[in-house]
Amino acid sequence: MRESGRRLQTESDKAAISSGNAKAGWFRPAGIRTIFGVDLRTLALFRILLGTYLLADICLRLRDLSAHYTDQGVMPRAVQMDYLSLGSYSLHLANGSAFYQGLLFAVAAVAALLMIFGWKTRLAVIASWILLISVQNRNTFILSGEDNLAVLLTFWAMFLPLGARYSVDAALDPSTDNTSNRYFSIATLALLVQGMSMYFFSALLKSDARWMSDGTAVYYALNLDYMVTPFGLWFRQFEPLLKILTYYVFWLELVGPILIFSPFFHRTLRVILMCAFITMHLGFMLCLEIGLFPVISIIMNLTFLPGRTWDRLAERAARRRPARLAVWYDRECMFCLKACRALRMFLFLGDTPIRPAQDDPKAGPLLAESNSWVVTCDGETGLKWNAMRLLVRGSPVFGPLAFVMGARPVVWLGDRSYDCVAANRVRLASISDRLLPWRPIPLRAGWMTNGLAGLFLVFVTIQNVSTLPAAKWTLPDSFVITRQALGLYQFWTMFAPHPELTSPWPVIEGKLTDGTTVDVYGGRVGNADRSRPDVVSEVYGNYRWRKFLSNLEDQSYFSARQFLALNYARYLCRAWNKSHPGGSELATFTIVFKVEFTPPPDVPRVVQERDVWLHDCFG
Repeated sequence: MRESGRRLQTESDKAAISSGNAKAGWFRPAGIRTIFGVDLRTLALFRILLGTYLLADICLRLRDLSAHYTDQGVMPRAVQMDYLSLGSYSLHLANGSAFYQGLLFAVAAVAALLMIFGWKTRLAVIASWILLISVQNRNTFILSGEDNLAVLLTFWAMFLPLGARYSVDAALDPSTDNTSNRYFSIATLALLVQGMSMYFFSALLKSDARWMSDGTAVYYALNLDYMVTPFGLWFRQFEPLLKILTYYVFWLELVGPILIFSPFFHRTLRVILMCAFITMHLGFMLCLEIGLFPVISIIMNLTFLPGRTWDRLAERAARRRPARLAVWYDRECMFCLKACRALRMFLFLGDTPIRPAQDDPKAGPLLAESNSWVVTCDGETGLKWNAMRLLVRGSPVFGPLAFVMGARPVVWLGDRSYDCVAANRVRLASISDRLLPWRPIPLRAGWMTNGLAGLFLVFVTIQNVSTLPAAKWTLPDSFVITRQALGLYQFWTMFAPHPELTSPWPVIEGKLTDGTTVDVYGGRVGNADRSRPDVVSEVYGNYRWRKFLSNLEDQSYFSARQFLALNYARYLCRAWNKSHPGGSELATFTIVFKVEFTPPPDVPRVVQERDVWLHDCFG
């Protein structure tokens, strides 16, 4: 019976694929729905990875909670509010304490976890989007391209049925079991176009000769020592290869976004280009300290993962699952059914049957006698924790965990846990009725969803075109206010029009009240080391500190430099005295940057010293 059901489902999927092949075969152009559609399983992967990214971003920001997000840090609220664009907002600006900031971070982490598990998915995505814009606007001087892209992807995620597969929401909607995995809406079109817009407009902005004719852009990028990894320092010795990579990156960014939507040879080109973009970002990750930008970019590229990949994985998983695996639950317990459906979902058990035990002459008496669900697998019957072990053993992904689950202490703890759940089944059923009700997931985008997605796609396209020098557009205030409020700003100047040509690193030397000379930046007594570090990028605590300090040194930030320097200096006074209690307090210091200019190949490097700020902690 189970094999028959599985065969029917597989044949149905193959029929759908075959139908798609008939319309979009090797020699025939693919249709709009095929080119701009996204498989529901790919959307589930996108949801899980995006939620994981948001959780990782929160954890990384927590390292500098006080320094970057409180009034005792480098950016007091009063200063940041003077530099917010029209329409920008931030819940994090409502209070400057570490406790309040930590509370908002905790709420954002909960929302990210709900995204990962797919419970109340749309609400979780909306909350994540609002809180992501909010935390970014709390300190805009530590932001980079990854922050832009993360907000944009979260924005488009609100319009998509991310919880239709591999989620708690999907487990609570039995109708999703028989729906097609193929999905198309204006929002899927917008998501895919948004991702490729990053590359296309970045290529159009790469107008310098170092990209177009000289072919030295990658050479200059890998000579930005303040962000180059040890691997990048080694790799840049292969100068002929760097020239090839310069042209490769430029033409991939310019032509790839067009070819990936080609109706001809659509499947082949899509997979090849998706892999090309992903490997490019892996190369960036190896060579440059640019935070999570490669990670969020790879997540964006995986939205192009075709449904055929999932079909093949599903076929392999089906072959690895036991032929006779079944779950039997108490018909009177809807909580039990929901739990069984969720387990089947997250253990990748496909169409494993879940049936009332009362319908089976063997499972029914076992359930009544032991007050336990029943799992049967290839002639073996399991109750309580052993039933869970059999179910896990049948999983094509988590099967190896069954060995550990069979250990005697684990079995004892598992049985006690099951008995506790069984004893409180009525209470749990009541809670699940309120928190986990059966509810359908709408898989067809309404006219309002499609209309808004189309409107915002036009909006971001106008925003992207306005960044091109040839456009010479001045966007109206109403446009700017809407853009900032929704987090739709984008200006893809990734090494455009050319890579930076200077590498700064800070040297901060000062004196204590007793006259002792100290290295303020290094946090130690003694003269500051003014020699060039072997690996300049390791001077910075992390990529957000690198961004803040490079902005502090950047002479183009003239209007903000004084405020950045003053508040950073005040923060250094507080940080030194807090980390050196009982000793003499920090009195004065000078913020200096060593700035190394990247020369053309085979030309000696030049290092200058720039005085940025002289500070008196008591002045």
